[in-house]
Amino acid sequence: MAGGQRFHLDQDGHSVTVQLRGRRDEAEVLVDGKVVAYQRGSVKRTTALEAELPGDPPRPFRILISPVEGPDGAPFCVMERAGTRYLMPLVPLRHPDRPAQPGPSPTLLVRRRLRRLLHRRAGRR
Repeated sequence: MAGGQRFHLDQDGHSVTVQLRGRRDEAEVLVDGKVVAYQRGSVKRTTALEAELPGDPPRPFRILISPVEGPDGAPFCVMERAGTRYLMPLVPLRHPDRPAQPGPSPTLLVRRRLRRLLHRRAGRR
């Protein structure tokens, strides 16, 4: 799996999110912001994670994650509940209207490195 993907779907008034982290091969399912299912390990074939939507009685569902990448380069993620399958759309990890936060300027980085170097050399004398 590639790293850092999030899939989201609103189901029966509840927020269902699947987060994938490729470096550590982790998959977690969140319902209303709380982790309800988690798996760690390499995914070589379709993986199923089981969880429940809150309510009385709780409503079970299953998330199917396929390692086969779709047209956007992300794996397919499907929610299966009561015999019906819902394709979960890929959601960006940051808000599209908010620009990416720029890092420190190169000048600031050089100044920091020079300051540290001078402090280290002054301490050795």
